[in-house]
Amino acid sequence: MLLTVKYAPKSIDEMIGNDEGRERINKWMLNWLAGNKRKPLLVYGPPGVGKTSVTYALKNQYDIELVEMNASELRNRNRVEHIVKSATLAGTLSGKDKLILIDDVDIFAGRKDSGGPGAVASILKETACPVILTATDAWDKKISAIRSECELVEMKKINKIAIGKLLESIAKKENMDIGAGRIAEIAENAAGDVRSALNDLQANGTGLRDREKDIFVKMKTLFKAVTYGEARSVAYGDVDFNILKLWIDENIPNEYESAADIATAYRWLSKSDVFEGRIRKSSWVLLKYAIDLATAGVALSKSRPYAKFTKYAFPEYLREMSRSMQTRALMKSVGLKIGGKTHTNRRHALEMLPLIAMQMQKNGEGIERYYEFDESEMEFIAGSRPKRSVKS
Repeated sequence: MLLTVKYAPKSIDEMIGNDEGRERINKWMLNWLAGNKRKPLLVYGPPGVGKTSVTYALKNQYDIELVEMNASELRNRNRVEHIVKSATLAGTLSGKDKLILIDDVDIFAGRKDSGGPGAVASILKETACPVILTATDAWDKKISAIRSECELVEMKKINKIAIGKLLESIAKKENMDIGAGRIAEIAENAAGDVRSALNDLQANGTGLRDREKDIFVKMKTLFKAVTYGEARSVAYGDVDFNILKLWIDENIPNEYESAADIATAYRWLSKSDVFEGRIRKSSWVLLKYAIDLATAGVALSKSRPYAKFTKYAFPEYLREMSRSMQTRALMKSVGLKIGGKTHTNRRHALEMLPLIAMQMQKNGEGIERYYEFDESEMEFIAGSRPKRSVKS
């Protein structure tokens, strides 16, 4: 299971950072539960600071039924009125209180105005249940009508010390062999983004690195299996199901040669994802079906056993997670060194990379000495060099 899912906060108090904002959101919810109607909340801030997580924390803490939608679903006024209006006015089958979440409402800003934002604003005026909207940029003029109908709560980047403590706690629970220095580095590179930090921790410290031999055995067992029980056995024991699925996804085309077998295997793996996606909205009892579909479903998709040696590949997704972490660390290091020489902040300094890359072509040693770049930083900068056009 991905750490971002496994360690998602179950209550407001389990979250880190933004104490004032979380307290305001909690009081807002308590007012609704007490029968005191409040304006909808527009929670805004950079990625990974808990804008959506706080809504799920409220759902779990107060046993509320959550109706979730993304602004990408609300293409125009008709869609808004069909989806949002019915959600805000209808009761729940369970009889529980209801909370509406409209994620990424500023996605409207990327489109021509088709009436969607105005329609959402109109519905917000008359909603009979609590509504939380999230946005990265609450001040985009395209959502000004929505903003005027909401209370605003800003969520800021999380302090690196708080992120480091969270990572240390999770690493201990997961028995990860990762030192305090590396955890501090991950927290620093995350730049206030908790989700990014958790992804980097998993990429850096996943137990699969220490059990790589075991995962290859599991892949062989699964893909060569001819019975349900044999295939299902790969999910027994200390197995991270989401990581296991990544390995299966990566290696279906490596094992199966028939296009029909490959298509069938991916169909069962897709059905597994569907069941797992429903778990958030219903019961964890569905997990057993997701596991069965991803293991036995994939293993029994083949029309015949493949009696061959297969070199199973490490999942590209995990590899990219690791590369992303290394790239961010290099960007930060390079930015700080350039900024120190040019008296600018790190982000503005990175805008000079194409110019410095061109200068490197003429005087690489001089650039290396002046900015005190190491070999990996020089290679990174060289990769940002503008391509020259080829004259015919």
